[in-house]
Amino acid sequence: MVEILLVPLITAVISAIFIKNKRLVWFLFLISNGYILYKLYSLYGKWDLTYILNTDYQIFGAKLSLGLSNNPLGWYFAFFSAVVTLVIAIFSIGFNTNSKGNVAPIWMLIIFANLGIFYAADWITFFMMWELMGWTSFFAITNGNTKALDGAKYYLALSLLGGSSMLIAILLLGAYTKTFIIITSAYRLIQLFNLAEGVFTTILLLFIMAFFIKSAIFPFYMWPSKVYAVGPEDYIAFMSSVMIKYGIYPMAIFIVPVIGNLQLPKIFNAGNWMQYFIGYLGALSAVVGTLLAMFQTDMKKLFAYSSVANMGYILLGFASMSIVGFEGSLFHVVNHIVLKAAIFLSLAAVVYRTGESEMHKLGGLVYKMPITFLTFLFGIIAAAGIPPLNGFGSKWMIIQALMEKKMVVLVISMVFASTGAFMYLFRALVSIFLGQLPERYKDVKEVPYTMSIPMIIMMGLMLLIGVVPGVVMKPLTIALDALGYKVDIATWTTLSSSFKNATIDLKIVFYMFAMGIVVAALMYLFGNKSETVPQHDNYTAGENPIEWGVDADKFNYSYSFYQPFKEMFDPLFERISIDRFFSSIGKNFEYISPTIQGLYKRGEGAVLLFSIGVLLLILGGWIL
Repeated sequence: MVEILLVPLITAVISAIFIKNKRLVWFLFLISNGYILYKLYSLYGKWDLTYILNTDYQIFGAKLSLGLSNNPLGWYFAFFSAVVTLVIAIFSIGFNTNSKGNVAPIWMLIIFANLGIFYAADWITFFMMWELMGWTSFFAITNGNTKALDGAKYYLALSLLGGSSMLIAILLLGAYTKTFIIITSAYRLIQLFNLAEGVFTTILLLFIMAFFIKSAIFPFYMWPSKVYAVGPEDYIAFMSSVMIKYGIYPMAIFIVPVIGNLQLPKIFNAGNWMQYFIGYLGALSAVVGTLLAMFQTDMKKLFAYSSVANMGYILLGFASMSIVGFEGSLFHVVNHIVLKAAIFLSLAAVVYRTGESEMHKLGGLVYKMPITFLTFLFGIIAAAGIPPLNGFGSKWMIIQALMEKKMVVLVISMVFASTGAFMYLFRALVSIFLGQLPERYKDVKEVPYTMSIPMIIMMGLMLLIGVVPGVVMKPLTIALDALGYKVDIATWTTLSSSFKNATIDLKIVFYMFAMGIVVAALMYLFGNKSETVPQHDNYTAGENPIEWGVDADKFNYSYSFYQPFKEMFDPLFERISIDRFFSSIGKNFEYISPTIQGLYKRGEGAVLLFSIGVLLLILGGWIL
């Protein structure tokens, strides 16, 4: 099991040595990811594998040990992440042929940290991998591009805030539970609730803050739009599909089991205050992410906010504290990994050929880049939760769970967000691929096969999981069973819910859609033939826009696609701006930092820092 972590680490070192040989570096990147996927597949079912490095050191009475464990839920996250990472690796070979930077060595370090996070048996190992992932991401985002520096620094600043929050939580957890083993600490933290509720709440909120920052949950939803817009497109496909789930995994293996086992009074005969705390932040993430996505002009920013909304969906399932909701959320984790990778690969292909990410400057690419168009179409259908693709099943399960728990407001928020998702996804489709092809893109052609084949694979994965969810649900059932959730054995094509004993067979749903496509094809082939007319006749009612001084590029107008909605919500976003709040904090630190630096240089820094530390210690002791 240890070798699975050594492979990306060794590959990163070799790649750094031969950094100038771009072909070799990306070949090693591909081979390493293929080997990692193979090894993960071979580890399936071997849940007793552990590696523990014991030491004689103690921190606050808790024994310090570093360990790895092949637990079913960690394997679930690691395996499906590795599947998509391998596909992205194939795509990256073609995408980076002419790129100036070389992100592969740093990327391999991130994959090393990725596996370490999912396989960590203790909080110390988890924290080290978490921090490695955060710091290396900074360099992967910039990748020699100075324009990406501001976005990368923003991400790093939030990562440092989250890392500090987690470190304090881990130290408090060790001090009060006398263990750093993740599973053991969860059980002992539950016991701590009855003995010291203030300590319990502090530890839990510190952990939640760290996890929410990494997964862009409200109010920390700003960093994806700043990072995705400037980072390397192939790496952003990995970041938006895999890395944003790093906060979801510890929520699933630690936070949700802890909250679910607490005996707290219910509110409105539905859930306790902690459920609603998580649920309403999830709802805000879903709704705010959806609204902001609708108003973007940059396609990468649009799908950054789309990721925020999807993280909100996952949190809503967790908030139900039901088996169906938990199962639906973890199912949606994989669905989002697949569909978001597909979408960002298609966007990367568009940028590769056009050099443009502003949607209103594109259009008409459907005939020039048909494979890219189909991949994007599959991706947005899945993201909108429309069968027979993979986004439907998990959303159905989450809504079923919320309805069963009578969490009406959360149901409404998810329905609103899902409806809004269709609106912004449709806008992206129309703006990028439909309408008039700008003259400057008349010679654009489809991307090379090294980039188109991965997109075809992603389309196949979305359809496979959408029709045969058992490929995901069967290992998920084992993971849930290991966590103590007794669920029915998953079938290959059926999903079920305890709410009204609802069951849906996705195979039948697929047959219905397939039949509709066949009927539509027959009508097209044997029905009355349409008459071909000039574009002006059916687009501008016979008028010639050239006479108005409007050139052909403006026939496909998509700049202010949802202007009425924007005018409706603008006053709210102008009045309440989380981004402005964090920016003001940053400016204040920028203002006082020279003063602090001056004190330190005059020899007063040590005294000042010591005084601040004592004050924090006193304050912490008073709170606890």
